[in-house]
Amino acid sequence: MQGQHLVLRLFDPGMTIFHRVGLAGLYTTLQALDPQEFTAFGSWELDSQSVTLSWRQSPQELLDHIIKRAFQITPQGVIHFLAHSHHPMGDLEKLSLHQAVLLTYLQHGGTRKLAGKDQTLTFDFAGKIVTATIKPLQSYKHQSISRVVFDAHGNFKREIKLDGAFLPGGGTRHVLHGDATALKNPAAQFLLLLFAPVASLYFLISHRTRDGRYDKRRLAALVLPHITDLAAFHRNFHGFLQAPLQRLYVQNLGDAGLSALTMLNVLSPDGFLSSLEINSCTVISMGTVSWSPQQKTRTGILAIRNIDAARLQFYDLALSVLPNRIWIDEDGQWACYPSLARGLIAENIACGQWWYANFGQLMQSKTLANLLARERKELNIMVQQAQWPQEADRLLVEAVHLALRNRYGAISQRAKEKGEVPQFSREFERLRTSLMRTKNAATLRAELADLFARGGLNPVLQENWQTLLPLFTGSDWQRARDLALLALASYVGKGAEELTMEETLENEEE
Repeated sequence: MQGQHLVLRLFDPGMTIFHRVGLAGLYTTLQALDPQEFTAFGSWELDSQSVTLSWRQSPQELLDHIIKRAFQITPQGVIHFLAHSHHPMGDLEKLSLHQAVLLTYLQHGGTRKLAGKDQTLTFDFAGKIVTATIKPLQSYKHQSISRVVFDAHGNFKREIKLDGAFLPGGGTRHVLHGDATALKNPAAQFLLLLFAPVASLYFLISHRTRDGRYDKRRLAALVLPHITDLAAFHRNFHGFLQAPLQRLYVQNLGDAGLSALTMLNVLSPDGFLSSLEINSCTVISMGTVSWSPQQKTRTGILAIRNIDAARLQFYDLALSVLPNRIWIDEDGQWACYPSLARGLIAENIACGQWWYANFGQLMQSKTLANLLARERKELNIMVQQAQWPQEADRLLVEAVHLALRNRYGAISQRAKEKGEVPQFSREFERLRTSLMRTKNAATLRAELADLFARGGLNPVLQENWQTLLPLFTGSDWQRARDLALLALASYVGKGAEELTMEETLENEEE
């Protein structure tokens, strides 16, 4: 800062990921303003690495007018950022962003003032009338920040304390020792944190616990792209703003991060990534924890670095094969259900593992397995279209599918002879629990041997036993178990339709 000017650079000392996202938020806001309207107060210059602010009398005079335009509220009490105006979001998309901001930057009651009681709004969505209930706002902290940033003469204060509204998960560690434990920033850097919500990407999380219930520890995801070029981010930001409602819901942090990177990178007409200007991001989850139920706490963080086009393209395949599901009832109530399988695949891609790694996490309980059954057909398509790290993995899934078809066929024939209803779900649960109980290579080999013995003639196994043998005898037995569980969950042959129906009905009864 010098005289009548302030130069804010992406890689100045002290610039964190939050500060860089904030600089991008300031950049996109200034791009949405007409400089001619501000000539009486000052001006600005923008380039790919910096923003330069110049003022006539004081920085407060210029920035007060910018901030007033940047942070707005719609007549319905919904948060609106000026930088979003050039690529307007749909009504329900705006409400999802509003809810996500209230769960992240504005999660504390002291950061916003409500306009009154909850309001129920009605919208047209996909040809149906839907309703949504919101907490309408009268104001929020980012709109009236002058007294915090500027002194009595309108100049920047020397240092400013931070809180969760400007650094989610950060702030004073101990209220009795505020000065000693508070995080602080120079006013110029604090200004960037003020604009961080504008360029952040938001997702609502619907994560399932082992018992199938929604995990309150993960309610919203805040994605902070690793920005190295302000102009490139500004060009690509519209990808997030134009995302349809179902894309704004995710299963976990990896799903949120890869979804954000997919939105920020351009797809060519043939569906392949034509540019990859932003390949890294940090994802933060906010939710409710037992020791602090009155507010939202930072509950997780994931850094996704240097994602190449091939991995992002693979995630895009998973996104198209395993999409989120929108449910709307007769009363207009609606919900969005993210794909369980895609969430696991996304985290594997983000962490550089094979895409079906740790598949047992989705089969660790009967409830989760029943929920996963709704994605059986989509999982089978994924098995058919995905690239496999080695041919043996694909062959094992194919061999298990054939064994299941023979086994379910035998069960059906036996039940028909006895005049009974075939118990496909009982056999599925027996296989699931047997595979989940395996704790070493020896017990897994025994379970797979039993499965293939009961499955009858298996040409895939007979013709490829030399290729498959290392999976049975090698030290990486967990890989073979994940493949077997994937095959069990993705089987769509004889008996699968009845099995899915039984599992879905059972899940709805619970």
